[in-house]
Amino acid sequence: MPLSLPFLIALVALAGCDSEDSLLGEFVGRVEVDAEARAVDGEAVYTVVETASGPEFVLGLFVGDLYESDYDAYDYVLFRRPGDRPGVGAYAIADEQDRSVAATIAKVDEADDPLESVGAVLRGVDGTLALTRIDSYGFLAGSFEFDADGLTVTSPTRRVGGAAQGTFEARYVPPATFRRLGLDLGI
Repeated sequence: MPLSLPFLIALVALAGCDSEDSLLGEFVGRVEVDAEARAVDGEAVYTVVETASGPEFVLGLFVGDLYESDYDAYDYVLFRRPGDRPGVGAYAIADEQDRSVAATIAKVDEADDPLESVGAVLRGVDGTLALTRIDSYGFLAGSFEFDADGLTVTSPTRRVGGAAQGTFEARYVPPATFRRLGLDLGI
């Protein structure tokens, strides 16, 4: 997946941001679904939730503002990994139930009406989530790149491929912030 000049400029701009002076986390990237590629940016947040299997780290990259994604329309890249917040390092993205990172690309409009809903939901099948910096202010920074496979909501039997890549600087939010979105994130 070659990087375009505007994408590289955006990555440099994000790398230079100083979120310690801001309360918002942010990300910039590129998402491709079924040969349609688009540049994306928005709010980056993470949390640790308690599940029946123990703690789970959740990193959400929401296109636009965090609260623009809800039960009706959502656009995000989501990462999940069993355990507490991981340390600096590279983590494999795979479609497996182990210590690897699960990744999801979702962009669905009119999600609350099955007859009107359009979009796609894909799961990461191969790639990497890299955490490059974790600071005492509750921010973590890193990058991601992965291939994905999924389906369209208008025709659930139609498989689509995709990919995502980008960088982020995410801020911590309580688990309740994710739950208030009304999305079925499994948390």
